Amino acid sequence: MPRVPDEDRKARPYAPRKSPEERREQLLDAALRVTVRDGIHKVSMDTVSKEAGVTRPVIYGVFTDTNDLLSAFLAREETAVIAQMSPILPTVGDEDPGAAVLIFLERFLMAVQEAPARWRAVFALVDSTAAAFRERVERGRRVLISVLEDLLRIEDPDEDTELYARAILALMWDAGRTVLAEPDQFPPERITTFARKLLQRLP
Repeated sequence: MPRVPDEDRKARPYAPRKSPEERREQLLDAALRVTVRDGIHKVSMDTVSKEAGVTRPVIYGVFTDTNDLLSAFLAREETAVIAQMSPILPTVGDEDPGAAVLIFLERFLMAVQEAPARWRAVFALVDSTAAAFRERVERGRRVLISVLEDLLRIEDPDEDTELYARAILALMWDAGRTVLAEPDQFPPERITTFARKLLQRLP
């Protein structure tokens, strides 16, 4: 058989070699895409390796099993959410509570829009049937409720601030979902205008 000249050979495409940290981030990004598209219950070594376009030995070189992968994925997203939320939390001070809450809502919706895939995953975790997944989100929600309670309690300590705080968080949470699901019909400006009128009724 005649030898094919080297110049006539088609070069085989090779994926660039990644550092361990780059590979880890690639796989966690793939886990995020699987979660958003199919639900977190579909995240596995097999689905993530296919989503990332790598072989199973590659993913097993980074994570020991699906639980290890899920733990790393959830920890990364939780850290990212905290990094987004910490700077925008309302602080207890002399500012009108209604105004502070409105600013918080506006900044929260901005955070959601800045990282839509992450927040779609967060909202999906709330609906998950796995208690361990829901607990990660609920832990953060409890922190927000506590912050809002402290803010409202200064204005009127006799009011049921826990219920007010939960009502505000429910509004924010639904607003975040809505901005992602129906951005044209419910832009942040429409939501904050409604919230401004609603929050005027706060104590």
